Amino acid sequence: MAGEYIKGSSFSLSGGTLGGSIAVKSFSGLKMDVEVSSTVVGNQVGGKRKLEPQPGPTKPGQPTFTCSIPNGDKKLADWWKKLNPNAQIGTYVTEDLTFSFEGEGGGAKWQLKGAFPMSYQVSDAEANGSDLAGETIQLCVTEIVREQ
Repeated sequence: MAGEYIKGSSFSLSGGTLGGSIAVKSFSGLKMDVEVSSTVVGNQVGGKRKLEPQPGPTKPGQPTFTCSIPNGDKKLADWWKKLNPNAQIGTYVTEDLTFSFEGEGGGAKWQLKGAFPMSYQVSDAEANGSDLAGETIQLCVTEIVREQ
């Protein structure tokens, strides 16, 4: 029904060889852009060229996911190592992943096609701080498809 929004949310990342679902604390960069180029479509009087913007290929964003680290769970770090077995020489494997957003009143789901991790980082922390430790992973994807 139009005008209803999903309230209260739960995000997760799953699929490929992740080894189950991973809870996501925050995300960014889940987008698709169209590159626009100016193309010459003809000449006008006086030798002036006429340029028109033309849509180019679709370019996906580079989604970034921040996940809390459950006690003893190394899924994200293990997945990074598995898909980048020898990152020094550019060897990597791609997989299709699913990003889900669920909450009160419904949910949404995106397929992240041809994904591989570009960056893995553990959050900064202080010994006396109360923040949860987190891992951040940035993906390169070939296509983002809204499934639900």
